[in-house]
Amino acid sequence: MEAPQDEHGPSALDRAVELAARALDALGLNGTRLRWKWNQHRGRVAEARARGGMVVRSARATHKMCPSCRALVARSASTCESCGADLASVRAPGVGRVVSNLLPGITATTSLLLLANGFWFLLTLLAHMKGADGGSRGLLASFEGELLYRFGSGFSPMTLSGEWWRIVTPIFLHGGIVHFFFNSYVLLQLGPLVEDEFGTARFWVVYLLSGIAGSALSQFVRPVNTVGASGAIFGLIGLLLVYGWLRGGARGEALRAGMMRYLVYVLIFSLIAGGGIDHLNHAGGLLCGALLGLVVPSGSYRGRGEALAWEVAALAGVLLVLLCFYKVATTALL
Repeated sequence: MEAPQDEHGPSALDRAVELAARALDALGLNGTRLRWKWNQHRGRVAEARARGGMVVRSARATHKMCPSCRALVARSASTCESCGADLASVRAPGVGRVVSNLLPGITATTSLLLLANGFWFLLTLLAHMKGADGGSRGLLASFEGELLYRFGSGFSPMTLSGEWWRIVTPIFLHGGIVHFFFNSYVLLQLGPLVEDEFGTARFWVVYLLSGIAGSALSQFVRPVNTVGASGAIFGLIGLLLVYGWLRGGARGEALRAGMMRYLVYVLIFSLIAGGGIDHLNHAGGLLCGALLGLVVPSGSYRGRGEALAWEVAALAGVLLVLLCFYKVATTALL
């Protein structure tokens, strides 16, 4: 096997391996095998470097590609200048594309949601493992209620007393490592489906509104300390369920059947898990997502005005989340 070519010539390590191989040959041993093993290793390293270079270049690129006509368009474009195709779900260069390259099939908004959830979960986990009393806590143990409150959980007595941001921040908070990974897995399955059908802005708005609806229903009817993205995820299930019913055909039937299976799985999981499942949060998110499925259009925007309206709504949602976590940082965490 021929060794990968190096533009700078053989390295010192290459020369050392070759000397070792010649010594083995001189002793009547198999120096050729050593050369083959080394060339195999060099080939794997070269491939890894090439993949890493492609990830860096794709993240720094100034354009993205239209999936319909393969034309290069500006990274901020929402429609293709050549064929008019909708580009709302196409990954633009940046952090979202890097995560998408590392996790093939994941879409832009899904990757950013996972990053946001993961960042807040990591902070909570570190505080949990340290312990408020200075002692350590187990990695798999559920987080304490007081710790969750400090990081923005939906503690209804405080929410109803004026800390309104606690109907938003619980969407990005989780009660433990199992809770976090289960919700992340389901989001990885459903997020790309919704984003491909509805686009980035609509997906984010539906996700956030469903999460708020689930959190609000959970907190406004009884005393509770709630966390989790489950309400938002159930909103995606409700949206796809209604969308599949309205769309019909093979695609619609597949979506509807898939969402019904998810509901059955969650019901079984809830029965196995016993207590600790916030069913009202799930119900609020599911109902909100289903209602939005009746009015939120899918596919390409009908005009620049509609696109702008959804982009403004999505930006307003981002600013709302940032404001809510600012409130947490300046009140509960201090």
